[in-house]
Amino acid sequence: MGTSLVRYIGSEAATANWGVLKGSAIHRLSIDACHHRELMKCYFNDRAAFDEAIAADSVDQSAVEYLSPVSRDIQLIVQGMNYASHRAEGGVFNKEDKPEEEDENLIFYKAASSISKPNETIVRPKGIQLLDYEIELGFVMKKAITEPVAITEDNVGDYIGALVLANDVSARDAMFGAPAMQWFKGKSQRTFCPLGPVLYLLDKGDIKNIYNMELKLKLNGKLRQDSVTEQLIHKPPATLSEISTFTDLQIGDCVLTGTPGGVLMNLNLKTALAIILNMKNDAKRREKLTQAQLARESFLKPGDILELEIKSRDGTINLGCQRNEIVDG
Repeated sequence: MGTSLVRYIGSEAATANWGVLKGSAIHRLSIDACHHRELMKCYFNDRAAFDEAIAADSVDQSAVEYLSPVSRDIQLIVQGMNYASHRAEGGVFNKEDKPEEEDENLIFYKAASSISKPNETIVRPKGIQLLDYEIELGFVMKKAITEPVAITEDNVGDYIGALVLANDVSARDAMFGAPAMQWFKGKSQRTFCPLGPVLYLLDKGDIKNIYNMELKLKLNGKLRQDSVTEQLIHKPPATLSEISTFTDLQIGDCVLTGTPGGVLMNLNLKTALAIILNMKNDAKRREKLTQAQLARESFLKPGDILELEIKSRDGTINLGCQRNEIVDG
């Protein structure tokens, strides 16, 4: 069984501390590290030293403020349309279609500066009307990749070291600019990636649970997303193998594996045609998209509350919960 690593500020000090979460108790970790990368190296290369640094006394998690357990000086890579249910609502496939692993894997960057505390308020930028959520399972690298490699289910545990709960917050109207290709801008605004609270460090027997994680997101108390990672189209081994063909990954880098169906954005044929017919007119295309979406759905607005959680179906892995309020920028 792995270890639940957290980063927090307690009442005893204003400085950030690392700790190990056991139940509701946090045991401070006396390892001098500014970056999760350093703790992962210690955990996987000198487990005895890591375990010895865990304090016997503890503080209840209700007495602390959680910080993101993933530092910002990383690469943050995201998969898109990686669940069939999300592809269908995105207008890419009909519900009866069955996407195959041979279909192209959508991979893009999200700015690491968007990483925020797990329970921090999410700021809706000025002028944004189509603010949306996306619960996602993230995995964190424990081994660097600097050349093309063939990663399989048998050796993927050599590369993935940790799991984390993420919200890939998205400004849909910004995404459909210039023309319809502004994903980096629409997904990289400040506060658009709450991470944590738990960075779950995997032990050898945990890797099988990558496909056994339940994702649940509630908006104002109503369950909107509810899925299991066994439904991922492009699995981590294939994704990492593909990424290795064109770029490097370093220890501590994070890959978000995509969101299931249930987001607020839902493209139909009429909306898709409006986008295509106005492909060269950014302002008109965004306006058509925005009005069509607002006519069918209320997007995130100030005062809305998001609650997210990811845990394995057998209960052995719990990545904790996020609670975020939407505010205007």
